[in-house]
Amino acid sequence: MLRDYEQWERQTLKKAQEAIDLRSLRKVFYELGDRWEFDQASGAWLSEGEPLDMVGLILKMPGFESTKERYVLYAVMAYSKGFTQKFDHLGDKERIIVEHDKKTGSLFAWSTTGHGAMDLFPTNLSPFNSIENALQSCFLVAQPGDHALRIECPKASGLFDFLTKRLWDIAGGISSFDMKSIDVLTSNDIEEYLDFKFNRYAKSVIELNRIWRNLSGGAVEKAKEKVLDKIPDHIEERNRKTLRKIEGLLHILWFRPPAEQLPAIEIMHNELSHEPTPTDVQKKLVPYIVELGYSLTDILEKSKYLKWKSVVEKKDFSSSDVFKKLDLTQLAKEALVVALEHILCEHTLAYIGYPEQATMKNKVLRVLLNSIILPIRLGSSFRTNLFRWISRIIPKKEKPKTDEPTVTDADTPKKEETDS
Repeated sequence: MLRDYEQWERQTLKKAQEAIDLRSLRKVFYELGDRWEFDQASGAWLSEGEPLDMVGLILKMPGFESTKERYVLYAVMAYSKGFTQKFDHLGDKERIIVEHDKKTGSLFAWSTTGHGAMDLFPTNLSPFNSIENALQSCFLVAQPGDHALRIECPKASGLFDFLTKRLWDIAGGISSFDMKSIDVLTSNDIEEYLDFKFNRYAKSVIELNRIWRNLSGGAVEKAKEKVLDKIPDHIEERNRKTLRKIEGLLHILWFRPPAEQLPAIEIMHNELSHEPTPTDVQKKLVPYIVELGYSLTDILEKSKYLKWKSVVEKKDFSSSDVFKKLDLTQLAKEALVVALEHILCEHTLAYIGYPEQATMKNKVLRVLLNSIILPIRLGSSFRTNLFRWISRIIPKKEKPKTDEPTVTDADTPKKEETDS
């Protein structure tokens, strides 16, 4: 893989050097595609880092209930988990979702089973009281080829957790694992030191979703409101169309990456803000759209700035307060901020931290993957152990001995040298 990266680097530099003007240079960037910066950062990291190097970051976001908050732990890896000859799979990001109930103190984590699908049943981390304490005591398990990231506790907190842990231990088979400590940027590091306010953006989406549901209401509420308030039909029709457009905007917010959402938000904002005679419903929606636009623009611009600073102002960036307690190389720091932008460009909000908002297709896929991955791995582990057990019982066949004498060098006639 390292050779692939070095070859890709040479070819890329050669193409850039052969550019004769800005137009041809722009063509080079287009041919590289959207992933090239992440590939370059993680590839350079791999070339100087240790095998299976990894660093973590935690994004904070609100839950659907006011008493709950969520944390998404991303593990940024400088290696490809898929067995492929293509360099464009170098570097990867997998996640674990943790939900904390501030009222009850409960803490539950959903690991990634495979191919981005989350577990159906969470792991109870409540005994650790906080996600930071849990990460200090638990293990993050990643295996090449898995496309998954699991959190495993040293001790199970209940019968279900015990059975689940035991089954996954069996499914691991005879595979050996390397244990190493990894550095993690906490949500406070991300929000305060890097000034990357992802929680504000996620909250603005949740709030817009909440006000849309309240304003839409049900059939009974609508009928009651129409009778009591005597809303004119043309006002009712305008409200209905506006709420329908908000529903379409929410679909974009949940199922498109944040980097692709801004045009739709701007269209909605322009339509509402330039309405000559806005209805009460339209007036209520404007502040939510404004906050959404500001919060999204902020994280998009901040991610670009951090990436620029990590390359152009390396020394200043490397000495930032956020990295003082972390043992990271310069390349690891660059890969980290590039991954931060890459999350905004590739992952949807539903994928990042709200799997219950997934499309029906992805919900079905989640159930299927959870139903088959563990049994398949258990079967594979059983098959491997069975073959090992059989090989110990049944001795290997020895080659039959023959009575024919073996030919030695002494028995072999030598070719006499002849004078030319």
